Amino acid sequence: MVGTRTRDPRGRSAGGRHGRRLASEVVDYYRHIAAYLDLELADRGDADFWEWLASEPPGCRVLEIGAGTGRATAFLARSAARVVAFDLSLELIAMARRRLGALPGVALFAGDMRQLSLTAKFDLVVAVDDPFTHLLAGRDRNRAIRAAAAHLAPGGRLVLDAAWLPLRRRALAERAEGLVVERFRGGGAGQLRVREEVRCGPGRRCHTRLEYRRDGTLLAEASFRSRLWSLAELRRRCRAAGLEIVSLWGAYDRRPWSRQTSSRLIVEARARAR
Repeated sequence: MVGTRTRDPRGRSAGGRHGRRLASEVVDYYRHIAAYLDLELADRGDADFWEWLASEPPGCRVLEIGAGTGRATAFLARSAARVVAFDLSLELIAMARRRLGALPGVALFAGDMRQLSLTAKFDLVVAVDDPFTHLLAGRDRNRAIRAAAAHLAPGGRLVLDAAWLPLRRRALAERAEGLVVERFRGGGAGQLRVREEVRCGPGRRCHTRLEYRRDGTLLAEASFRSRLWSLAELRRRCRAAGLEIVSLWGAYDRRPWSRQTSSRLIVEARARAR
């Protein structure tokens, strides 16, 4: 059993009024879209990547930050000996428990990444779909990265699938009309249509609005504030947490990252040698 000393999952101990407001916004956003998350991410194509990460070292112990509905938790559990996963949202953790309840070696709980304090150490700490993006303030990002680093066993790795936009898409998001993307999920009659509008301003701070429709009917809409990463910020905050970035991947097939062409920014960091 993994012990935990995390505080209230809605953030009452994470930065006072600021922490409560931020946690409430994030929980409310996921409450609105929870029913559609799995379908929207069904063709993400990242299953092999997370399974590969959790295969080393043998008997790998994994901590997943921001587990959501447990989609990627299931991939990690295919090769890891133990997966401990948590999320701020009680609703999402309930969905993950329904999905993963029969899997041995998986433990789930609700908690705030800024206040994480477990009694166990892990060979791999992962942040899938970047839960850090909801942390707008530098102090919150520092607290969360330091908490993640503190849970690494000797030789352990932190892997963050970072919120980032390639230069061209970033330029579109900075226009008045923003970056608009439409995706169709499910195929055939009754397929889900997802419309995403992203508008970014100074400091890589963005506002994203999503609509979910089926057969022209609006099923749900929600919005959230976020902050994209730059590589310079990632290096700086990792360094402050005692970590050094050792790998940068530009896609789930592990191709090297390119500022100009990569669709993703996936960061692997390890504790710096003392």
